[in-house]
Amino acid sequence: MTIFSPIYLFWYVFPVIVLLAGKLCVTAFSLKKRFRLKAVDLSVPFLLVGIHRLSSLSFRFSIFPYFLLTLFLLGIALAILHAYYFDAIDYRRFFRMYWRLVFLLTLLLYIVLIVFSIIQSF
Repeated sequence: MTIFSPIYLFWYVFPVIVLLAGKLCVTAFSLKKRFRLKAVDLSVPFLLVGIHRLSSLSFRFSIFPYFLLTLFLLGIALAILHAYYFDAIDYRRFFRMYWRLVFLLTLLLYIVLIVFSIIQSF
């Protein structure tokens, strides 16, 4: 059983901070017009670091290598699907779709880790 600490509170609000900072960077540097980037595109590496830290605090080991393996398998499956449905891989579409799917999976896992950590603290 873990004891609740302010460090946990920081990691709980970390995704909100990262998304707001990403939105601020996108608007300040007009990255949406230049490179068609969104705040979620910038937040993925920070959320991956957050997954590593939160899982290390909750489980006493990091689930990051297993999640990284999942992301690699997602990339392989997505490449196969693109080749099957479009008869070729358009790399721009592939990488954009892959990166957005990585964000969704990362955010989902982060929320699951937060819920698990809260349940474990009781």
